[in-house]
Amino acid sequence: MNCPLCGGNSTGRVGTNQYYCWDCFVEFSINNNKVTVFELCDDGSLVPYGRKEAINGGNSS
Repeated sequence: MNCPLCGGNSTGRVGTNQYYCWDCFVEFSINNNKVTVFELCDDGSLVPYGRKEAINGGNSS
């Protein structure tokens, strides 16, 4: 299984139809041929990719 974001093959299954990429550190799921990519927050919660900065107010610190 290759990562849909970086194309790397260092992925592992973390649940039913859920995978983690060790190259770019994102989690993704595949349902009905649709791929959804998530970023992991510091508290372990999942946020849709690209929304983490918006939730943090755009602060990268």
